[in-house]
Amino acid sequence: MITRMRRVAGTLIDRIKINKLSRRQHAGSWYWFKERRRGAAFIIPIANHFFRFAGNPVVILAQREEWIEWEKGCLAMLHGDEFATVIEGGTTLGVQEFPGTSVSDHLNHGSATLEMARAAGRELSRAHRMPCSMLPGGWSHGDPHTGNFVYDSVTDRARLMDFEVRHDLQLQADRRHADDLLVFLQDTLGRLPRGEWLAWAQALVSSYNRPSVTRHLLDRLTAPRGAARLWWAVRTTYLKPKELDVRLADLKAALAAPDAFDWSTEKLPEQPKLVGDLCEPLVSPELPRSWQPSTRGWVRRR
Repeated sequence: MITRMRRVAGTLIDRIKINKLSRRQHAGSWYWFKERRRGAAFIIPIANHFFRFAGNPVVILAQREEWIEWEKGCLAMLHGDEFATVIEGGTTLGVQEFPGTSVSDHLNHGSATLEMARAAGRELSRAHRMPCSMLPGGWSHGDPHTGNFVYDSVTDRARLMDFEVRHDLQLQADRRHADDLLVFLQDTLGRLPRGEWLAWAQALVSSYNRPSVTRHLLDRLTAPRGAARLWWAVRTTYLKPKELDVRLADLKAALAAPDAFDWSTEKLPEQPKLVGDLCEPLVSPELPRSWQPSTRGWVRRR
């Protein structure tokens, strides 16, 4: 009974939508507008408690002001001024639409290709080398499932989106980065046939091309027991345990092979010139002035 209740709880947490999305035009372009749903302030602490219980090392940013500023900062850091943002009424964030289609939609429609996995690996590798004062050793996403990558076939590029969660600030950088890789792999484990998934996973990790992080990933390629296994079940679309173990063992063997990678070097992708720390939250003139950032997140000014 307890196991069944936990499974139901995990499924509900995964399906709960704390934000309301709408697509509409603004200033001559299409934008996606996101705002917190009613009840989000009640749901988010429950979800964060469940994440701690299940060993998921992230938190949903509870304060609306903190989430908006973190999302804006991450967008600017990763994509520069390529996509505009707008804040309406201090409560709604609008982001100019990315070109392309989400990788998750491609998986659902049977049109996913290895090029998409490679593009996602390159994008994660680039993003993980971005300096961030709040996440020393390189920025990380926290929830880079396939729905948070938009693939543009014209440029063969996958862009990261949706920044409403953040890794535990105390977590070591390589562990955070390995966790990002694992989240992407988990999301595809139950959505592709075994052989296709193995090729997909190898394409992702090889294009990511950071052996120091892959070493940490190898340690994670074993389904855990207990509460953490519940979250794995949710993440892997309830793939049967025996099939899950076989797939993880196959990938682990492939990545651990002596000729899998050149473990002595890591190719560093070119990075744009950064002015200051774009990951540091700034006070936006569009947000209420009674809020200000601090080392503990956003706090209301007395």
